[in-house]
Amino acid sequence: MKEKRKFRGIVPPVITVFDSAGEIDREKTKKFIRHLIDEGVHGIFVAGSTGEAALMTMEQRREIIDVGVEAAGGKVPVFAGTGHNATRIAVELSKYAEKAGADAVVLHLPHYPKPTQEGIYQHYKAAAEAVSIPVFVYSWPGQYAHDIAPETVARLAKDGYIKGIKDTAEDIDHTAEIIRLTEGSISVFEGFESKVLPALCLGAVGSVCTIANLIPAEVVAIYDFFMKGNLEEARKKQLSIFGLINSLSSRHDSQLLKDGIKMLGYDVGDALMPTNDPVPVDIKEKLREELKKLGKLE
Repeated sequence: MKEKRKFRGIVPPVITVFDSAGEIDREKTKKFIRHLIDEGVHGIFVAGSTGEAALMTMEQRREIIDVGVEAAGGKVPVFAGTGHNATRIAVELSKYAEKAGADAVVLHLPHYPKPTQEGIYQHYKAAAEAVSIPVFVYSWPGQYAHDIAPETVARLAKDGYIKGIKDTAEDIDHTAEIIRLTEGSISVFEGFESKVLPALCLGAVGSVCTIANLIPAEVVAIYDFFMKGNLEEARKKQLSIFGLINSLSSRHDSQLLKDGIKMLGYDVGDALMPTNDPVPVDIKEKLREELKKLGKLE
C-alpha cells in the first residue's frame, strides 16, 4: 500500500519545459523540478494551469505526470492535474496518475458547458470512486468564470470524496468560508501568492502559487516563519514579494514567468501557442528590477 503523505506547505504548480516543436523536454523539466525540491518546496503539482496542461495533448498530459513522479523520486508528494470538462476523461486521467505513482490528483472545475453544483458534486464523486489516492478540487473562478460553492466543498468533504482544495478565489472570504465549513477535515491550499500568510492565519495548510517557480525559497520562508510562530518575520517576507507579484500580474500566462526564470539562468524554453507572444521590453525590465530588489540578480 502506498505510504500516506502529508499535504501541506508550499507546492509550486510547476512549469513544463517544451522544445521548439512543442514537445515536452523531459530532462530539462525534471532538472527544474529537482531545483525546486532542493529549494525546500513541500510538494510539486504537475499538469496544472502554470504547467500549460490545457494546451497539451492527452498523450502529453500523461507524459508530464510520469516526468513529475520520476523527478520527485519520492522526496516530496506529487500532485497530478487530471481535470477535464468531461467526467469520463477526468476519471481516465486520474486512474493513469494513480498507476504512475502520483500521491494525489487535482481536478479543475468542469466549466464548459457549465454544470450545476449537483453536477460538480457528481463529477468529483466519480473521480473519488475511481481511484484510491486523494482527490483535490481546483477552483479558479477568475480563469474559468465558474465557481464551486463552499457548501458543495463541505458536502464533498463530509461524504469523503475529496481530501483538499486549491482555492484561487480573489475574495479570501471564499477560502475562509470553506475552511469554516470543513472544520479542518480537508487540506485547504491558497492559490494566490499575495494571500499566503492571510490564508495560513485563517487555517489554510499552505499555498499552491505560481511565483514559487521563480522564488521558491522566499515563499517557503513565509510558511516556515508562520509555522515557527514568528508572525513578524512572516509578515515582512510576505510584503517583500509584493513588488514581484505586481510585476507578474501584467500578463497571466506562462511566457513572462518563463522569461523571469530564464533571467535566473534556467533554460525553460517558451510557452506554447497561443500564449507565447513576446513580452514587451518594459514589462521584462520591471520584472528584472524586482528580482534585483530580492537579491536574485546583480
